[in-house]
Amino acid sequence: MNADLAKPVRRSVWHGWGDPAQRKPLPAKALRFLDDAVGTPGPARLPVAIEEVRLGPLALSEAATQALTAAVGTEHLHTDRESRILHAGGKSYVDLLRRRRGDAEDAPDAVVCPADHDEVRRLLAVCVEHEVAIVPFGGGTSVVGGVEPLRGRFSAVIALDLARLDQLIEVDPLSMTATMQAGMRGPQMEAALGRHGFTLGHFPQSYEQATLGGYVATRSAGQASTGYGRIDELVLGVTCATPTGDLVLGRGPASAAGPRLLDVVVGSEG
Repeated sequence: MNADLAKPVRRSVWHGWGDPAQRKPLPAKALRFLDDAVGTPGPARLPVAIEEVRLGPLALSEAATQALTAAVGTEHLHTDRESRILHAGGKSYVDLLRRRRGDAEDAPDAVVCPADHDEVRRLLAVCVEHEVAIVPFGGGTSVVGGVEPLRGRFSAVIALDLARLDQLIEVDPLSMTATMQAGMRGPQMEAALGRHGFTLGHFPQSYEQATLGGYVATRSAGQASTGYGRIDELVLGVTCATPTGDLVLGRGPASAAGPRLLDVVVGSEG
């Protein structure tokens, strides 16, 4: 018998952290260190295979599915098992423990990936018409429930994945400002700004996975924030799509008259 054929088939597992498409194996030295420190994981400590993760039934109506498909295109509406599991929550201890135990019964019914502001507006209009809850999803690194696919009073919920909103729109070298889409991840932003000789200077622990929209929604800080400032100090303005129209907010002059409207978005947790 061929020795390769005698080997057991390794099932794909997901530990709840990171993007499986970008997963890299640990170096042998790191594996030896972990084995010495905590021992080799036994069957009870291993996560279940991703094929065995428990999912709730799809609750999205046929009419809503067709309307969402018309808004973003068939290839950008996902109801497959893996897409739903990967958008079933954030990265808090509770989230990771649930996924490790194979529980994703609260996963969204679909994942939609708009390409621009207009598509986001169309998606919101569809969700209002068909009474579907919608949750923005950037890098999925939230530890406070910001990406939890809560249905509330709605029969279905979708995750609005920002992965395709990943463009640097404009750089003004004179004022040293930049306009970027909310789905740009940390390394993408630094690479794009670096080509113009600039940096955002924002490096939270979730840097590799988190998005600009996530930075702003969580009012995040990073290791270099004492020099560059927290993200709320770097945001000059935002343009947001809402179910009732666009929200265009900027930074006004200092005032003691009350809170800034910009803070409706900055620190909103999505």
